[in-house]
Amino acid sequence: MRRFSRLGWVLGLSGLWACSSGGGPSGATHDPVKPPSGNPDQDAGIVDDDDDDDDDVDASIEDPEPPTPPPAFPPGPWGSGFPIDGEPQDLGDPKLGRDLILNGGYMGCGIPMRLVDNPLIGPFIGGALGPASTDQKISGRNAKNDKLPYSRNVFTSTDGVEVTNVGCLMCHAGSFNGELILGLGTADSDFTAGFGAGNGMTSSGGIPAELTALLGMNKAETDNLNKMLTRSAAFTDITAMRTRGQNPAEAMAIALMAHHNEDLSWSDAPVVPWEFTDHDGNKIKPEPFPSDPPPWWRAKKKNALFYNGMARGDHSGSMALATSLCVDNDAQAEKVGELFKHMHAYVLTLEAPKYPFAIDQQLADRGKEVFTANCAGCHGTYGKSDADDWYPNLLFPLSVIGTDAVIAEGGVVYAPEMVALYNKTFYGKTTPFICDDPTVGYMAPPLDGVWATGPFLHNGSVPTIELVLNSKARPTYWKRLDFDSKHFDEVSLGWPFEVMATGQEGTIALDAKHIYDTTKFGQANGGHAFGDHLTGDERRAVIEYLKTL
Repeated sequence: MRRFSRLGWVLGLSGLWACSSGGGPSGATHDPVKPPSGNPDQDAGIVDDDDDDDDDVDASIEDPEPPTPPPAFPPGPWGSGFPIDGEPQDLGDPKLGRDLILNGGYMGCGIPMRLVDNPLIGPFIGGALGPASTDQKISGRNAKNDKLPYSRNVFTSTDGVEVTNVGCLMCHAGSFNGELILGLGTADSDFTAGFGAGNGMTSSGGIPAELTALLGMNKAETDNLNKMLTRSAAFTDITAMRTRGQNPAEAMAIALMAHHNEDLSWSDAPVVPWEFTDHDGNKIKPEPFPSDPPPWWRAKKKNALFYNGMARGDHSGSMALATSLCVDNDAQAEKVGELFKHMHAYVLTLEAPKYPFAIDQQLADRGKEVFTANCAGCHGTYGKSDADDWYPNLLFPLSVIGTDAVIAEGGVVYAPEMVALYNKTFYGKTTPFICDDPTVGYMAPPLDGVWATGPFLHNGSVPTIELVLNSKARPTYWKRLDFDSKHFDEVSLGWPFEVMATGQEGTIALDAKHIYDTTKFGQANGGHAFGDHLTGDERRAVIEYLKTL
């Protein structure tokens, strides 16, 4: 189990707060694109979703005129998607990038190893930073790092102190069938305690000098410790997830930006109001909202990163934002940004894992035909290698996709000032956040290795792929049976779960944190009803085909 205490901090961000910048719709027609192979024999149609979950969509946000589908496509949902063009990427050395991810000091600051090695204090420090187990290993770790949990690196800080901190793999190394897979988003971490709250620090406080002297800490060590403690105190209850397995990356990004000025100097007080605005323009208290960490191997196909396609330009800038807890100025950010060019290059080399269980190939072949006719126009086609694949990079309006709107509307409704601030910083100048051009919505992702990435949809609200393909059967309340990565439902493709009669209210806290309640803010499970018209046999065939990707 990955349990993160109140002192912990998530810095391997899987996604960032949905945003708004740039103009409105840039056009009403598709450029011609290569259609998927196959012989479509039925109309996939756009299935209207009448669930109450759609109430989250802001009616004041007008959709652009839908683009005209390429002539070779039959009518289908893909005709309402907008292709996002690719932009040049400034890439470094992927081999160096892998070493940086596994051993590097890209975080810049951390907890002094003097404390970690202390037999009395070390266990508390280690527990705060993440999982204490070192049973799961990743090849390529150096001698010092190999003794630590894979989610943490030991390195020399910018001011010369040997420290440790969490890194990218806290959110981007997940387990499947007992195997640790680099690049797979984690689905078992426990972030229900949140970050910073209750660590005993204030944003302007620190460890008393008498205590640091007693511990034998020098000034640089004390500065590192105090930076970690006082800055983590800025993370409010918004980072406390409701359910185990949910990831607070979006909320963490808000906290990081809220306390940085345009020149990236840190501010103990928020530099923008710490509040949300609802659809009616009223100020409301920020609420927690989850995001499901996407697998890294999707990045090489996507022209715009994150579920709503907001990260444009050179994608390394938004990746480097994950380190901004330790950043105090533009120069530091630029130096770290150079490291992320190498790390980005490595991410683009990753391949999806192979399905480890048996596949009914005859059924999978029938499923490929159904998939090509009903799904490929949005999610692409798949051959023997990446060179044989085709992915359309389509962004769909909320009115078409119908899934929970909170992430997509984050910068156009709830907190546009956060996005405006981000886009003025080094990070935003490298990777501008744009989520209202050409529309506010979500991208249909590539499906390589999708079987390993449950739970599903951008907020992790749907436990299995079978339910992704049948929106009417999705449970309002559910919980995983366990967090054993060897316990997998090969029939429905997902983690085994049970339907609950009630939500988290009225349930004891120990049990409540295991229940996924789709009535909560940001957790709706409606939309993506495009598989509802399929027969049961067709769904079974598509599921079998997805095992081959």
